[in-house]
Amino acid sequence: MLRIGIVGVGPRGLSVLERLVANARAHPGPPAVVELFEPWGFGSGEVWRTDQPPHLIMNIVACQITAFADRSVRMSGPLYAGPSLYGWAVALAAGRIPGAYPAGVLDQARSARPGSYCRRSFYGHYLQWAHREILLRAPARLTVRGHHTRIVAVTDTPAGRQRLTCERGRVFEVDQLVLATGHTPVRPTGEEAALARFAARTGGCYQRPASPADTDLGPRVLPPGRPLIVRGLGLSFFDHMALLTTGRGGTFTREASGRLRYLPSGGEPHLICGSRRGVPLHARADNEKGDGRHEPVFLTQAAARALRERAGPGGGADFRRDCWPLIAKEVETVYYTRLVAEAASPATAREFHALYVTAPWSSGAEQQILRKFRLPGHLRWDWARIARPWDTTATSSPAAWRAFLRAHLLADVAQARRGNLTSALKSALDVLRDIRNEIRAVINDGGVGAESYRTDVRGWFTPLHAYLSLGPPWSRVEELVALLDAGVAEIAGPRFTVTPDPRNNRFTAASAVPGRTWHATALLDARLPAVDLTRTTSPVLAHLRDHHQLTPYILPTTPAPATRARPASGRGFAAGAAGPVAGAAPSAAGAYVTGGVAVTARPFRTIGVDGAVHPRRYVYGVPTEGANWVTETGIRPCVNSATAGDSDAIARSVLGLPT
Repeated sequence: MLRIGIVGVGPRGLSVLERLVANARAHPGPPAVVELFEPWGFGSGEVWRTDQPPHLIMNIVACQITAFADRSVRMSGPLYAGPSLYGWAVALAAGRIPGAYPAGVLDQARSARPGSYCRRSFYGHYLQWAHREILLRAPARLTVRGHHTRIVAVTDTPAGRQRLTCERGRVFEVDQLVLATGHTPVRPTGEEAALARFAARTGGCYQRPASPADTDLGPRVLPPGRPLIVRGLGLSFFDHMALLTTGRGGTFTREASGRLRYLPSGGEPHLICGSRRGVPLHARADNEKGDGRHEPVFLTQAAARALRERAGPGGGADFRRDCWPLIAKEVETVYYTRLVAEAASPATAREFHALYVTAPWSSGAEQQILRKFRLPGHLRWDWARIARPWDTTATSSPAAWRAFLRAHLLADVAQARRGNLTSALKSALDVLRDIRNEIRAVINDGGVGAESYRTDVRGWFTPLHAYLSLGPPWSRVEELVALLDAGVAEIAGPRFTVTPDPRNNRFTAASAVPGRTWHATALLDARLPAVDLTRTTSPVLAHLRDHHQLTPYILPTTPAPATRARPASGRGFAAGAAGPVAGAAPSAAGAYVTGGVAVTARPFRTIGVDGAVHPRRYVYGVPTEGANWVTETGIRPCVNSATAGDSDAIARSVLGLPT
């Protein structure tokens, strides 16, 4: 009898289970047992658990997330379709989903629209339903058993099996093991440990990176009215913002003029916020694409394969030289085509597009076409300005910064409300989300050389990609403006720094904006922990690491030839040098250590310290960041989801089927 273990049954582990069930139904074979190990809810895992606060919402719309593969996925396994989150909500509201649900879940289902940003807990209920639905589909030869426990150790047996030890000592043996542990906590960095010691010594508070739902943000820890320095303006920032404002009893109201206003409860701390970039992520636009996407013209799968073939077996591509021009051309073509359509007609836009796609990126031919179609200079795309929207005038004084910031945020909201097909800006930025599969095809499994990966991908493009395309719903940015207006929050400015002040037993914050510093006894790092196998405190990953069964993914450094040309600053990429890369070890002589778990290409078998590939052990998802790119994304329907294809490859390998 084949025995299979899946450790971690959040969305990734659930997807592997769905593919196991589908493939086992289609292929007769011997009996098999699947053991699921998940201390939280099966399907939701910890991140999407159903008991988290209702103030936490998703940053992807209901029609663009699912737990199931669909006809668009290029995979070897069979298809057994299931609903998206929106489809499930419609069925639940209509009474077609059996089972008892809390009133709040039913209210969410009734109010859900294809473009709704649902509560995180609502998605958790959907994932738990999907788990139950998948079990109902299991064929007779497949037995699935769930265990609410953690695995703390894995060892190979002389008989070729893998012995799994649970936290309370129970032991299981499996033939095939899939580790889908998702985000795991890590030991603090040196800086984080120093900040924690300083806070403990001075009677202050330091909250290091963690999931907002798992961070103690209560008034006993962060008292009302007291200043709180918040470091980071990404997605976690907006979750913390909600928990510390509406989560403390504040409310938003819409005035007759249309302006959103925040009514404080008096229970909020005073939020002093900042980041190196100085401005929050771009707001996500209203979705006008349904479940579709922009189909790439330049960075296609064929183009990605060609880049890898040209790089050859001796080293990876140079990201800025080889890949970035294709990404930039993809984005700019969408932007300019939409601008022409706004100013002229669809027919003129088609004429423009036919000409523009033939011109090399960043060429004189492009400029001639833009002049021919009378696109004014102030509307020309500028990556440096997009990446850093402020200038020296904006940072000349606190008053100038506040005026710039408010105008910038409101303009961003206005563009987002126009939609991701109507707004030229938002339609262009949404391209970065739409072509992630093709970007992965270039980057994953060592497709980019070590030095280019370190400086270009990890140090520059990945943060830029997140800033431009992975932001919160525009409603969150509008709420931030209302909080700024109410005096509950302020954003300090770019190049935000926080330092301990031992003389006064407090933290001091400053930015590039002169004339203002901030002081507080509490500091909150509003970001998720970095992926770093060397620091993980996941019992199972740490055990395998300590026994040399897992090792960080390392890119060998191959010096680039002196003749390699790279795009010029300003047009080709955002100005400013790449900063330190969180969660990655410094480059050693001849190698770059990414921090993620070393795995093979799909189906992601593990690689030990000695370089040996374990034939029956797999690590999937977030822990492999480094070997794979942007591993947090779920299954998006109708766009050939890489996640669903990965799950199918793992499932078929586990079952001994060709992938």
